[in-house]
Amino acid sequence: MAGFLVDPADVQDDTLVLRREEAHHLARVRRHRQGEVVEVVDGAGNWYQVRIEHLDRDQVRAQILDRQQDRGESPVRLTLAAALVKGQRFDFLVEKATELGVAELVPLLTERGVVRPGSEHKTARWEHLARAALKQCGRSRLPLILAPAVLGEVVRSRVEEGQQVLLAVPTGGEELRRCLAVGQAERLILAVGPEGGFSPGEVAVARRLGAQIVSWGNRVLRSETAGMVLAALVLHEAEHTLGKGEQLEP
Repeated sequence: MAGFLVDPADVQDDTLVLRREEAHHLARVRRHRQGEVVEVVDGAGNWYQVRIEHLDRDQVRAQILDRQQDRGESPVRLTLAAALVKGQRFDFLVEKATELGVAELVPLLTERGVVRPGSEHKTARWEHLARAALKQCGRSRLPLILAPAVLGEVVRSRVEEGQQVLLAVPTGGEELRRCLAVGQAERLILAVGPEGGFSPGEVAVARRLGAQIVSWGNRVLRSETAGMVLAALVLHEAEHTLGKGEQLEP
């Protein structure tokens, strides 16, 4: 667990500086002292092991002892496009998606969704939650939280980029593992709908645009639960496929 997040601009050669909130957390909350060794990430894929050289009220300066690129990151770049849901349930999904290793998160505007995008402070709140989750989960790269978008626009743009698009429905879709085994496992996007799922029209449009329709089984899951569970399954199966180099028959 890294525990601290540094601005990439505050990393110079073999030294880095933690400022403001991070410096306060290290010195006042965690009560680290000069000479101690801690772990730091920059959210851009860099992990550092550092020795604390100097602490004061507003900043902490540390010497870099070791560094690694993309420590704790999945070889699979997964985008989770999840329907906006009420209350703090989307906050929960942002936190868990970060912990699981999701690379990008797209809030979806859906026909059956009851939530519309709010003010910009929502995105700021989600980014704050992602930063907090990053510091305790062992990753080194922050997920990118994109602007809310309509399902059809997301599917069209990702298919044009050559990504494999998976659209999750409760029943009637293909087995997830087989879709991943014959697809492009390195870059994926998983779309998860609101309570009640995507509308028949949304599913038809997504299929026509090139999405693969997948299902997870017989249990009924809340939207944020489905997003979390399916993201974990997709990452597990895709990483297994990449590691084995398998191409299963459909």
